[in-house]
Amino acid sequence: MVIFEQTAPPLSELDIKRVENRLRIRLPQDLKEHYLLHNGGRPRPRFFVNDDDAYDVDQFYPMNTGPDKLSFERTYIMMVDQTPQFPRGYIPFADTTGAGFFMYSVNPESFGSIMFNQPEYYGDDERYVLFLAPSLRDFLESLTEYPDEL
Repeated sequence: MVIFEQTAPPLSELDIKRVENRLRIRLPQDLKEHYLLHNGGRPRPRFFVNDDDAYDVDQFYPMNTGPDKLSFERTYIMMVDQTPQFPRGYIPFADTTGAGFFMYSVNPESFGSIMFNQPEYYGDDERYVLFLAPSLRDFLESLTEYPDEL
């Protein structure tokens, strides 16, 4: 079971609707439901293992935190709206302690999947965006402590 620490104040459905209106997007239902339970925060355990790699989920971005703090809204605007090389069709919702974003796919062919963006591989389609899990639930259920065998 994943526990979220250092979360922001709880959200209401109206708060999420305001974020959607501000960003001019519609968030998928399971992502909204997650944010109604946990407004950002640091998951424990926090590692996602994929093949021979462990991805450290440092923090989920909180919503409605104000203009001075790292937030879901600021990250979305900075990456999706203002960074041309950021892959289209994805919603960044968390980051790692290194470079990279955990993203929710809104692309028709992979809708609902959780992907990882590795900015250092920009231009290499095979490694720039990696599939991690078929759903947010699967992603969260797969989080573990750092595996000793890596």
